[in-house]
Amino acid sequence: MNIETTTTLSLSHLHIGQSATIDSIDLRLDAKVRERLLVLGFVPGSLISAVRRAPFGDPTEFEVRGSRISLRKSETQFILIS
Repeated sequence: MNIETTTTLSLSHLHIGQSATIDSIDLRLDAKVRERLLVLGFVPGSLISAVRRAPFGDPTEFEVRGSRISLRKSETQFILIS
């Protein structure tokens, strides 16, 4: 299931099984973390899917560019999707 909206949301709003396109990474995110996310494939235009969430709701596993990466909600709030 894809999010079909023109509204920009943070990645933390993506539900398990949903996909979206990465719009940008907020510049307020720590520069080292932001750079690492870009290296891992979190680049604008990439399709990202929420795969599963830990039992207590954090972190969430995402699939992007063929890799699966788990991120905490504190990081996903800075990744903007549409």
